[in-house]
Amino acid sequence: MKLSHKLVMVSAAALMGVSPVVGSAVNTNVAFAATKKSKSVKVYNTMGKHSRIKPTKTMYFVNNNGKKTSKKAYKNGNYIIYNVKEVNGETYFSIQSDLKYWIPATATRGSVQYQDGNKLVTITTDGKKVVQTEKTLKSSSKKSTKKASTKSTKKTTKADSKKSTKSDSKKSDEKSTSSKKSTKKTIKVTNIVAKRKAQVYDKNGKKAKTYMGSKKWTIIGKGVQVKGLGTKTIDGVKYYALQPNHYYVKASDFTIKK
Repeated sequence: MKLSHKLVMVSAAALMGVSPVVGSAVNTNVAFAATKKSKSVKVYNTMGKHSRIKPTKTMYFVNNNGKKTSKKAYKNGNYIIYNVKEVNGETYFSIQSDLKYWIPATATRGSVQYQDGNKLVTITTDGKKVVQTEKTLKSSSKKSTKKASTKSTKKTTKADSKKSTKSDSKKSDEKSTSSKKSTKKTIKVTNIVAKRKAQVYDKNGKKAKTYMGSKKWTIIGKGVQVKGLGTKTIDGVKYYALQPNHYYVKASDFTIKK
Protein backbone atom coordinates (compact mmCIF):
# COMPACT_ATOMS: atom_id res chain seq x y z
CA MET A 1 0.00 0.00 0.00
CA LYS A 2 2.83 2.44 0.80
CA LEU A 3 4.54 1.71 -2.54
CA SER A 4 1.37 2.33 -4.60
CA HIS A 5 0.75 5.58 -2.70
CA LYS A 6 4.27 6.85 -3.59
CA LEU A 7 3.74 5.98 -7.25
CA VAL A 8 0.53 7.99 -7.30
CA MET A 9 2.32 11.00 -5.74
CA VAL A 10 5.21 10.82 -8.25
CA SER A 11 2.87 10.58 -11.28
CA ALA A 12 0.89 13.58 -10.01
CA ALA A 13 4.08 15.63 -9.61
CA ALA A 14 5.22 14.67 -13.11
CA LEU A 15 1.94 15.85 -14.59
CA MET A 16 2.21 19.20 -12.78
CA GLY A 17 5.71 19.71 -14.24
CA VAL A 18 4.58 19.00 -17.82
CA SER A 19 1.46 21.22 -17.81
CA PRO A 20 3.23 24.64 -18.31
CA VAL A 21 4.96 23.31 -21.46
CA VAL A 22 1.63 22.25 -22.96
CA GLY A 23 0.17 25.71 -22.21
CA SER A 24 2.96 27.56 -24.12
CA ALA A 25 2.46 25.33 -27.18
CA VAL A 26 -1.26 26.19 -27.26
CA ASN A 27 -0.52 29.94 -27.06
CA THR A 28 1.86 29.68 -30.04
CA ASN A 29 -0.77 27.95 -32.17
CA VAL A 30 -3.40 30.58 -31.29
CA ALA A 31 -1.05 33.42 -32.26
CA PHE A 32 -0.30 31.78 -35.62
CA ALA A 33 -4.01 31.25 -36.27
CA ALA A 34 -4.61 34.96 -35.70
CA THR A 35 -2.24 35.88 -38.50
CA LYS A 36 -4.19 33.65 -40.90
CA LYS A 37 -7.34 35.71 -40.25
CA SER A 38 -5.71 38.89 -41.59
CA LYS A 39 -7.36 40.68 -44.53
CA SER A 40 -6.13 40.59 -48.14
CA VAL A 41 -2.61 41.97 -48.44
CA LYS A 42 -1.28 44.29 -51.14
CA VAL A 43 1.96 43.21 -52.78
CA TYR A 44 4.16 45.88 -54.39
CA ASN A 45 6.84 45.36 -57.02
CA THR A 46 10.11 47.06 -56.10
CA MET A 47 12.75 48.85 -58.13
CA GLY A 48 15.29 45.99 -58.19
CA LYS A 49 18.43 48.10 -58.71
CA HIS A 50 17.56 50.23 -55.67
CA SER A 51 16.31 47.40 -53.41
CA ARG A 52 19.04 45.40 -51.69
CA ILE A 53 19.25 44.04 -48.14
CA LYS A 54 21.47 41.93 -45.90
CA PRO A 55 20.01 39.64 -43.18
CA THR A 56 21.32 40.46 -39.69
CA LYS A 57 21.26 36.78 -38.74
CA THR A 58 21.00 33.36 -40.38
CA MET A 59 17.37 32.27 -40.41
CA TYR A 60 14.78 30.42 -42.53
CA PHE A 61 12.58 32.21 -45.05
CA VAL A 62 8.80 31.91 -44.67
CA ASN A 63 6.34 31.21 -47.48
CA ASN A 64 3.41 33.39 -48.61
CA ASN A 65 1.30 32.00 -45.71
CA GLY A 66 3.89 32.77 -43.03
CA LYS A 67 5.12 29.17 -42.58
CA LYS A 68 8.83 28.42 -42.25
CA THR A 69 10.48 26.99 -45.37
CA SER A 70 13.60 24.84 -45.76
CA LYS A 71 15.50 27.67 -47.49
CA LYS A 72 17.93 29.68 -45.34
CA ALA A 73 18.70 33.39 -45.41
CA TYR A 74 22.37 33.74 -44.48
CA LYS A 75 23.71 36.52 -42.29
CA ASN A 76 25.30 39.37 -44.29
CA GLY A 77 24.29 37.71 -47.58
CA ASN A 78 23.37 40.05 -50.44
CA TYR A 79 19.74 39.78 -51.61
CA ILE A 80 17.78 41.76 -54.20
CA ILE A 81 14.21 42.44 -53.07
CA TYR A 82 11.46 42.13 -55.70
CA ASN A 83 8.28 42.48 -53.65
CA VAL A 84 7.06 44.17 -50.45
CA LYS A 85 3.97 43.50 -48.35
CA GLU A 86 2.68 44.32 -44.85
CA VAL A 87 0.95 41.70 -42.68
CA ASN A 88 -0.54 42.64 -39.30
CA GLY A 89 1.62 45.78 -39.16
CA GLU A 90 4.88 43.98 -40.01
CA THR A 91 6.74 44.53 -43.29
CA TYR A 92 8.05 41.56 -45.30
CA PHE A 93 10.47 41.38 -48.25
CA SER A 94 10.38 38.76 -51.05
CA ILE A 95 13.64 37.65 -52.71
CA GLN A 96 11.82 36.12 -55.72
CA SER A 97 9.08 37.43 -58.01
CA ASP A 98 7.11 34.17 -57.57
CA LEU A 99 6.47 35.15 -53.89
CA LYS A 100 7.83 31.86 -52.49
CA TYR A 101 10.38 33.19 -49.98
CA TRP A 102 9.82 36.08 -47.55
CA ILE A 103 11.87 37.60 -44.73
CA PRO A 104 10.72 40.14 -42.09
CA ALA A 105 12.19 43.61 -42.65
CA THR A 106 13.19 43.83 -38.98
CA ALA A 107 15.71 41.03 -39.56
CA THR A 108 17.50 42.94 -42.33
CA ARG A 109 19.50 46.07 -42.99
CA GLY A 110 19.40 47.98 -46.25
CA SER A 111 17.08 50.01 -48.45
CA VAL A 112 14.08 49.05 -50.62
CA GLN A 113 12.11 51.27 -53.04
CA TYR A 114 8.75 50.83 -54.78
CA GLN A 115 6.14 53.04 -56.43
CA ASP A 116 2.63 53.37 -55.00
CA GLY A 117 0.53 55.43 -57.41
CA ASN A 118 2.22 58.82 -57.70
CA LYS A 119 4.39 58.21 -54.62
CA LEU A 120 7.91 56.83 -54.42
CA VAL A 121 8.16 54.82 -51.18
CA THR A 122 11.57 54.13 -49.60
CA ILE A 123 11.97 51.62 -46.74
CA THR A 124 15.23 51.63 -44.75
CA THR A 125 16.09 49.03 -42.10
CA ASP A 126 18.93 48.66 -39.58
CA GLY A 127 18.05 45.24 -38.12
CA LYS A 128 15.79 46.75 -35.47
CA LYS A 129 13.75 49.62 -36.88
CA VAL A 130 11.88 49.93 -40.17
CA VAL A 131 11.56 53.51 -41.43
CA GLN A 132 9.29 54.31 -44.38
CA THR A 133 9.42 57.61 -46.29
CA GLU A 134 7.27 58.78 -49.20
CA LYS A 135 7.98 61.23 -52.01
CA THR A 136 5.32 62.60 -54.34
CA LEU A 137 6.44 62.18 -57.94
CA LYS A 138 4.14 64.91 -59.26
CA SER A 139 5.90 67.61 -57.25
CA SER A 140 9.27 66.58 -58.65
CA SER A 141 7.90 66.62 -62.21
CA LYS A 142 6.50 70.13 -61.67
CA LYS A 143 9.90 71.34 -60.54
CA SER A 144 11.52 69.84 -63.62
CA THR A 145 8.95 71.50 -65.91
CA LYS A 146 9.52 74.84 -64.18
CA LYS A 147 13.26 74.49 -64.72
CA ALA A 148 12.66 73.55 -68.36
CA SER A 149 10.37 76.55 -68.86
CA THR A 150 12.86 78.96 -67.30
CA LYS A 151 15.59 77.57 -69.54
CA SER A 152 13.35 77.90 -72.62
CA THR A 153 12.50 81.52 -71.72
CA LYS A 154 16.19 82.34 -71.33
CA LYS A 155 16.88 80.80 -74.75
CA THR A 156 14.02 82.75 -76.36
CA THR A 157 15.20 86.07 -74.86
CA LYS A 158 18.70 85.46 -76.17
CA ALA A 159 17.26 84.55 -79.58
CA ASP A 160 15.14 87.70 -79.59
CA SER A 161 18.17 89.85 -78.89
CA LYS A 162 20.02 88.27 -81.81
CA LYS A 163 17.13 88.47 -84.28
CA SER A 164 18.20 89.77 -87.65
CA THR A 165 16.05 87.86 -90.13
CA LYS A 166 12.59 86.26 -90.24
CA SER A 167 14.12 82.76 -90.46
CA ASP A 168 15.72 83.18 -87.03
CA SER A 169 12.37 84.08 -85.47
CA LYS A 170 10.71 81.01 -87.04
CA LYS A 171 13.38 78.70 -85.58
CA SER A 172 12.94 80.13 -82.08
CA ASP A 173 9.15 79.67 -82.34
CA GLU A 174 9.59 76.00 -83.32
CA LYS A 175 11.88 75.39 -80.35
CA SER A 176 9.41 76.96 -77.90
CA THR A 177 6.44 74.93 -79.23
CA SER A 178 8.39 71.65 -79.12
CA SER A 179 9.43 72.32 -75.50
CA LYS A 180 5.79 72.98 -74.54
CA LYS A 181 4.67 69.70 -76.11
CA SER A 182 7.35 67.73 -74.25
CA THR A 183 6.28 69.13 -70.86
CA LYS A 184 2.65 68.10 -71.45
CA LYS A 185 3.52 64.39 -71.79
CA THR A 186 2.62 62.36 -68.67
CA ILE A 187 2.66 58.65 -67.93
CA LYS A 188 -0.58 57.10 -66.70
CA VAL A 189 0.10 54.56 -63.93
CA THR A 190 -2.31 51.60 -63.77
CA ASN A 191 -2.32 48.85 -61.13
CA ILE A 192 -2.70 45.53 -62.97
CA VAL A 193 -2.90 41.91 -61.73
CA ALA A 194 -1.75 38.85 -63.69
CA LYS A 195 -4.66 36.52 -64.65
CA ARG A 196 -2.15 33.73 -65.33
CA LYS A 197 1.59 33.28 -65.75
CA ALA A 198 2.59 36.23 -67.93
CA GLN A 199 5.60 36.58 -70.24
CA VAL A 200 7.70 39.77 -70.25
CA TYR A 201 8.48 41.16 -73.73
CA ASP A 202 10.99 43.65 -75.11
CA LYS A 203 10.14 46.86 -76.99
CA ASN A 204 9.83 44.91 -80.26
CA GLY A 205 7.23 42.46 -78.90
CA LYS A 206 9.71 39.58 -78.58
CA LYS A 207 10.17 37.48 -75.43
CA ALA A 208 12.65 39.20 -73.12
CA LYS A 209 15.81 37.21 -72.44
CA THR A 210 16.31 38.86 -69.03
CA TYR A 211 14.31 41.15 -66.76
CA MET A 212 15.62 42.88 -63.61
CA GLY A 213 18.97 41.17 -64.16
CA SER A 214 17.75 37.57 -64.39
CA LYS A 215 16.07 35.22 -66.87
CA LYS A 216 13.66 33.76 -64.27
CA TRP A 217 12.00 37.16 -63.69
CA THR A 218 10.81 37.18 -67.33
CA ILE A 219 7.75 35.20 -66.12
CA ILE A 220 5.33 37.00 -63.75
CA GLY A 221 3.32 34.66 -61.53
CA LYS A 222 -0.48 34.47 -61.44
CA GLY A 223 -2.04 36.98 -59.01
CA VAL A 224 1.05 39.19 -58.85
CA GLN A 225 0.26 42.90 -58.95
CA VAL A 226 2.46 45.20 -61.02
CA LYS A 227 2.27 48.78 -62.26
CA GLY A 228 1.58 49.50 -65.90
CA LEU A 229 3.44 52.67 -66.85
CA GLY A 230 1.34 53.54 -69.91
CA THR A 231 0.33 51.42 -72.89
CA LYS A 232 1.79 50.69 -76.33
CA THR A 233 0.54 48.84 -79.39
CA ILE A 234 3.11 46.53 -81.03
CA ASP A 235 2.11 44.75 -84.25
CA GLY A 236 -1.56 45.36 -83.46
CA VAL A 237 -1.32 43.96 -79.89
CA LYS A 238 -1.85 46.14 -76.80
CA TYR A 239 0.86 46.02 -74.12
CA TYR A 240 1.40 47.57 -70.68
CA ALA A 241 4.84 49.07 -70.09
CA LEU A 242 6.81 47.82 -67.07
CA GLN A 243 9.73 50.01 -68.13
CA PRO A 244 8.81 52.28 -71.06
CA ASN A 245 10.87 51.62 -74.22
CA HIS A 246 12.35 48.49 -72.59
CA TYR A 247 9.97 45.91 -71.06
CA TYR A 248 6.27 45.18 -71.66
CA VAL A 249 3.50 42.66 -70.86
CA LYS A 250 0.43 41.80 -72.91
CA ALA A 251 -2.70 43.59 -71.72
CA SER A 252 -4.73 40.41 -72.31
CA ASP A 253 -2.74 38.62 -69.56
CA PHE A 254 -3.75 41.19 -66.90
CA THR A 255 -6.79 42.76 -65.29
CA ILE A 256 -7.00 46.27 -63.89
CA LYS A 257 -6.94 46.41 -60.08
CA LYS A 258 -10.03 48.22 -58.81
